[in-house]
Amino acid sequence: MFMRRTFLTGVFMSAALALTSTAATADEYIGGWQKDYPLIKYGIIPVETQTQTTSSMDDFLKHAEKETGVKWKLYQASNYSGVMNAMIAKQIDLAWLSGKSYCQTREDSKGGVEPVVAAQEPDGSMGYVSVLVVKTDSPYKTFADLKGKTVARTDPLSGSGYIVPTLEFGKMGKPVDKYFNSPLSGGHPQGVLGVLKGTYDGAFTWTSKNDNIGNIRKMIDKGLLKRDQIRVIWTSNPLPSPPIVIRRDLPLAMRADLAKMFVRLKDHSMPLAEAIAQGKTNGLVSVYHENYALFCEAAKAASAAKKRKRKKKK
Repeated sequence: MFMRRTFLTGVFMSAALALTSTAATADEYIGGWQKDYPLIKYGIIPVETQTQTTSSMDDFLKHAEKETGVKWKLYQASNYSGVMNAMIAKQIDLAWLSGKSYCQTREDSKGGVEPVVAAQEPDGSMGYVSVLVVKTDSPYKTFADLKGKTVARTDPLSGSGYIVPTLEFGKMGKPVDKYFNSPLSGGHPQGVLGVLKGTYDGAFTWTSKNDNIGNIRKMIDKGLLKRDQIRVIWTSNPLPSPPIVIRRDLPLAMRADLAKMFVRLKDHSMPLAEAIAQGKTNGLVSVYHENYALFCEAAKAASAAKKRKRKKKK
């Protein structure tokens, strides 16, 4: 369960007050960083087409520029690696990532990033799940019916589309790449569309309670999918909501102001908050590194395994 904290408390509040000559009220931004950072680059992984994503982000970017007093630019990549590498190279300032890709970015950047906010469910809960979907009119009722069939995963850096199903099916003694024929679809929408077209018998993707946020919700909203076209036949254990991640080398005042802008976004415009959340939400709330502990343990283990392999080759 997510830890609930009031924004700008603890270390954020102490540092924020130290950065200003007068104490900032709850409704004020700290400021003072804009002259050194006149452009903010925000990275995202599209859950729709790039054209649609750019359109849905336009209003948010305009609002963000008005709130922060600097220019904003959207950075898009077709997969998690593109955004992660841009963060590590300091080509972008903050990004929407999966829990696993956040942890891998943190690991690869030696602690250079941290989570800022994540979407809260309409009922106040947090989190999402990995699901295995099939066409509703298919004969598949359980994942066992798909044994030997073509079941797509998305991207090796996707928590819900790859990491979680791989781990959970492995624990059941049913390795995904052996139990199924499991190609990579290249993305969540591509996987579900592949199911609808008959390219795949099933595909892993992500959703939340009542499909409030996630790939299924976004595809429905964009007219790419009707909910009655697919059936969920497997659901993972709950996962922490995908975070917006920021570089830790940016000024603390800047990080605090950007976090506050996202948290108060729902008060300005719920549609904008939903565009950022990529689905229905109660708004964006502050999250912390410890919320992603399990994913980060997996990232450390993966990095350690790579190092061992490199040493063996030498």
